[in-house]
Amino acid sequence: MTEKLFKPGSPPDRILKAARRLYFSEGVDKVSTDTLAREASVSKTTMYKYFPDQSELFRLVVEAEGDRFETGVPTDVESPEALRTILIQYGTQLLSFLNERDIIQFGQLIHEEARDHPTVARTFYDAAYGRTHARLTDLLRQGLEADHIRSTLTAEELSEQLIGMWESLSYVRAQLCLTKKPYPKPKDWSRKCVDTLMGASTTLRTSP
Repeated sequence: MTEKLFKPGSPPDRILKAARRLYFSEGVDKVSTDTLAREASVSKTTMYKYFPDQSELFRLVVEAEGDRFETGVPTDVESPEALRTILIQYGTQLLSFLNERDIIQFGQLIHEEARDHPTVARTFYDAAYGRTHARLTDLLRQGLEADHIRSTLTAEELSEQLIGMWESLSYVRAQLCLTKKPYPKPKDWSRKCVDTLMGASTTLRTSP
């Protein structure tokens, strides 16, 4: 996991934490190497030693956020009921994460920068949405291959549908500052979305 890559308090750990503070408050493009080094209390030489490419540092910051909300979610699907439980847990933790004010603000900053900085947009997408899509695809593929669920859709398509249902227009409203907390009851909403997906697109098979 990303947060375990570096010893707490070490120069690279301080740089990673400083980068998060700065990226989340100012965006990526406005943060210079000088500013990062000063915020982390390290020299520029130390900065370049550990992170010669700031895009790699940005990727690690985003991946660390993914580590945070995915913690504790099982990876093995042993039964239809287990698949449903795992998906609900994953969705609950994802939506609780997306309820955090600094996460909403960070998303707004990235969207503002995306048009002029496609590399930032691609890195963010791959490390955030791409990662989530891949994780859910793996879980759903296990379910399909074990015949826990049946669908005419692929695991990738089911994963994309579920992410879309979870985020819904609620997150759009939060991004537009029309609401402060997009998901008042994350677990309830996660469960409804999972049950809708399985009811509409799949057949949940009951274990014997």
